[in-house]
Amino acid sequence: MDMRLIFLISFIISIIIFSYLARKLYQERSAELWVKVSHIILLVLGFLMLLDGFLFEESVMKIFGLATVSAAASLFFMHHIESENRVKRILEAIFSAISLGIITYGYFITRSLILGVATLFIFVMFLVALILSYFLPKARPHIRLRKNG
Repeated sequence: MDMRLIFLISFIISIIIFSYLARKLYQERSAELWVKVSHIILLVLGFLMLLDGFLFEESVMKIFGLATVSAAASLFFMHHIESENRVKRILEAIFSAISLGIITYGYFITRSLILGVATLFIFVMFLVALILSYFLPKARPHIRLRKNG
């Protein structure tokens, strides 16, 4: 049997098992525990994609794996390090930018359609976020953000 087929079948089975366990965990426990578990899972999936890219010599999987690991590192700094230090915030931003930069750079190097779509999606989401952050306060000036406290 082909190694790709074995890997695909085991990946699908693990997604099904994970979905069931995640649903049970989220229903029975607090959402905070679910956030911690999801960050670990994101990191593991990133390493698996990176490993798959190296084993089968697929540059797209290497790129997505590196981007996912970098995004997981940014999430780790954001949610698990309790500090308001400027260095922590800079590291969060750097890892986020690296994650997005890896996908964009990967598209320009490989000219892969899937990376092109991902790059286009990223830029459209940034554009939408900028437009909404500019127009929403002007459209609804009576809505104020509540401070936590």
